[in-house]
Amino acid sequence: MKVLFVDDHVASATMLADLADGLGHHARVAHDCAGARRCCAEDTYDLIVMDISLPDGDGRDLCNDIRALAGARHTRIIALTGHADLVGSGCLSSFDGCIVKPITLQAFEALLNADASSPV
Repeated sequence: MKVLFVDDHVASATMLADLADGLGHHARVAHDCAGARRCCAEDTYDLIVMDISLPDGDGRDLCNDIRALAGARHTRIIALTGHADLVGSGCLSSFDGCIVKPITLQAFEALLNADASSPV
């Protein structure tokens, strides 16, 4: 599976990508909205896991922008946030799911092994 991790915390994004690579996936990282848009213009992904608080924009807007790309029509986009109060509030409705930081290894593996119909 091709996975894009979008997080401005460089160490977190790199660690998640390294774990995904170690589990047999092909991972790439971006650290802001501009980088994520560049990645999505250059390639398509099966899964995008993104922080919603990015230095150059809001991950919710980025999610909508990515969904508008023809190549991202079947991409699962999961919000990864430290803001537990946002879960269930409706403001993350453009995402296919949400995981609250910190993510456990078990939850991470489940995310990578889930198919498009599985809830997160």
